[in-house]
Amino acid sequence: MFLFFAVANTGMGQKHPQLRFVAFDAGLNMSGIRSASEYQRQPGCFGISAGISGNYSFSDSRSVGVSLEFSQKGAAEYIPDINTKLNYLSLPVFYLYNFKKDPGFFVLGGVYGSCLISASRRGELLNSGQNSRISENITSDFMSFDYGILLGMGMTVRLYDDFDFTVKIRGSAGFSKIKNTDESSPRNYNIGISLGYIYYIGFR
Repeated sequence: MFLFFAVANTGMGQKHPQLRFVAFDAGLNMSGIRSASEYQRQPGCFGISAGISGNYSFSDSRSVGVSLEFSQKGAAEYIPDINTKLNYLSLPVFYLYNFKKDPGFFVLGGVYGSCLISASRRGELLNSGQNSRISENITSDFMSFDYGILLGMGMTVRLYDDFDFTVKIRGSAGFSKIKNTDESSPRNYNIGISLGYIYYIGFR
């Protein structure tokens, strides 16, 4: 990410190309794990995400971006009220296309790589008429790396000369097997919504 910001000094006397802005956003995810019989097929696990990103523009409409973010994924099990939570540190890289300004609308597409920070299994289990609390660290059951594709869309609203408010909807689908098992090939997927701010370093 530091290499990405190193291009800030290029083209400062012209509008494009330029390091255009940095952004901060946070939101909620609804996720699931596909291709695994122990998890429900529909997304049913809620988590949070937060990150910082930079944008390098080639024109008013075309740019690329990279983010560093914390993201919670996971899935609901077929056993009622038991969820698997996966905490990742992710590095998404994406292409962004803007349609118009004030308010601005955009679409994005790209890839991501994630490192697993921790994994847990939590909830309540009914056993012989008694509710027992489940809280287990299962990090060793999962692969340490995940990668896949992402797609999204959003809107920006101008607040000041160098600040915008932004809302974004984004989904991702993992390509890699995330769990140490020979019985299935579980993979992450999720959809999320986030709110944040854009700070313009360069020209609008």
